[in-house]
Amino acid sequence: MKQTRKTSHGSKTTTILLGAAAVLLLSSAIGSTRAALTYYSENYTAKVTVSQIGVSLVENGDIVAKRDYDGDKWNETSEALLQNMIPEGEKLVPGKSYEEELTVKNSGSIDEYVRVSIVKSWTDKDGKKETTLTPDLIELGMTNAGWIVDEKASTPERTVLYYTTPLAPGETAAPFADTLRIDNSVAERMTQTSVTDENGYTTITTTYDYDGVTFNVEAQVDAVQTHNAEDAIKSAWGVDAQISADGTLSLQ
Repeated sequence: MKQTRKTSHGSKTTTILLGAAAVLLLSSAIGSTRAALTYYSENYTAKVTVSQIGVSLVENGDIVAKRDYDGDKWNETSEALLQNMIPEGEKLVPGKSYEEELTVKNSGSIDEYVRVSIVKSWTDKDGKKETTLTPDLIELGMTNAGWIVDEKASTPERTVLYYTTPLAPGETAAPFADTLRIDNSVAERMTQTSVTDENGYTTITTTYDYDGVTFNVEAQVDAVQTHNAEDAIKSAWGVDAQISADGTLSLQ
């Protein structure tokens, strides 16, 4: 949304051509398109059959994506996240926290360690990524309940998490996130440009940076078997992990 204002030097006259942009922003096209992907890293399968491993992404108690090996083929499903986060008939309200519980379930038949990668971003109306807008304003409420952050692999846009204990078949991890909130400063952030014509009139154009953009949250989960876990994790994920005697995972 653009707000244009004309002023003349030494004059108090101000002509507002288009206003109320901040209010319009709250009900504009800030939305929530996402993709949820799961996969198993297949480049380390020593002494374990692929058919035994599977992993699922769980949102508010429902499986929204999974990848399991079913005999001779992968059984995969994937749905969009956040589809039911905003009640029907309502619009997203910046500053409001919405329930968004995300976790991982072992849908295979062997114990496994799991990793989650979360990517936050903004896109314009054409679906093009807006690299000038900060993903920090997309606030996913992390619980830190049994999960550790890989600080070396994480950026403001991407967060990488590991569950510190192995998941048994059928077991669901503690949630790694429980809320989602768009910072209300999206209604206040703006860019101003000014142009002065030959008559001394200055046109000031105010563009609200987040008007009409869409926020995106992508969650990807994958797993490796607990057998030779340190080698499996290094081979599949390129990470040096330590596994204690009781099976607890830590990062070096």
